[in-house]
Amino acid sequence: MALVFNSDQNHKTVYHNPISANDLNDVGLTESRESMLLDTALMNIQNWCFDGFRMARFNLEQKEETSYEIYNNIDAVKIYFNRQGRHHSNYQQLSKSIILRGGQCNMLYSDELDTSVTHIDNHSEIFTLQLTRECFIDLLDQGGIELDLFGGNLVRKQPALVSGQWLTVNASMDKCISDILNCPFRQEMKKLYMNSKAIELFVLFAHKIDERKEPDLPIRNPADTEKLYFAKDWLVQNYANPNSITSLSKICGLNEFKLKQGFKSLFNSSVIDFLINYRLEKAQELLLNTKKNISEVAYETGYTSPAYFGKAFKKKYGYSPRHL
Repeated sequence: MALVFNSDQNHKTVYHNPISANDLNDVGLTESRESMLLDTALMNIQNWCFDGFRMARFNLEQKEETSYEIYNNIDAVKIYFNRQGRHHSNYQQLSKSIILRGGQCNMLYSDELDTSVTHIDNHSEIFTLQLTRECFIDLLDQGGIELDLFGGNLVRKQPALVSGQWLTVNASMDKCISDILNCPFRQEMKKLYMNSKAIELFVLFAHKIDERKEPDLPIRNPADTEKLYFAKDWLVQNYANPNSITSLSKICGLNEFKLKQGFKSLFNSSVIDFLINYRLEKAQELLLNTKKNISEVAYETGYTSPAYFGKAFKKKYGYSPRHL
């Protein structure tokens, strides 16, 4: 059992991880951080395994479109969160082919999964939460969650996709993932924290599935939806620059009303709140992972006043950036 990446250009194996469902059941926290070259792209991979869970982050930088194949023999339920970048994925066992945008998610099961992937944008980030079948069923029972068709396929070990239409990664999911990537704890406390966040992320996704039963929200025009995704991606790529609703409206081709109402409807966050949260999450990441001081981080993430940045940071996280 393993996770294998093969280059589409020369058909050589560029990454091999002998991970299995048994590794997911490790009572301790197993972590790894690796890098691999895929033709003209660099991919950084982080893995965490513990108590029936596997979480992983794939961060890719490329100069031109990169294609590769993934062979995944990990017998687990897989929830994918495509945080940034467009890519085309073809899931062989599911007979599904789709172009994914940043901010989409879905859950699938297959004890063996062959996927062909082509990254379109220069930067891509994918986060995955994976659960052994036993862990998944236990969480369904604890939460009183009903997924009859998906659960039935899981018991029979048949490939299944929980939603034919990929769902939107909302602000709560995105924050939970950011918390995982910026875990402030070490050793035993870290495992406890990561376990709690894995369960939280699963619950947020399960709640998102329940939301499908609610009445449709106003924005359903495909052209407008595409423009809203473009607006979100533009904010992510230009988060440190001065932004306004008026300028963003012109850039994405929607009037201000459609932009504000549609953004809130699609991403469960106002444009301004999304930008503030993204800036502060990037700031926290810089403070934790670099030696830059508070003023440098404030200016780098779009704040003109370190004092105002400090107040905004404390309001979001409950503590001053000086405590990092």
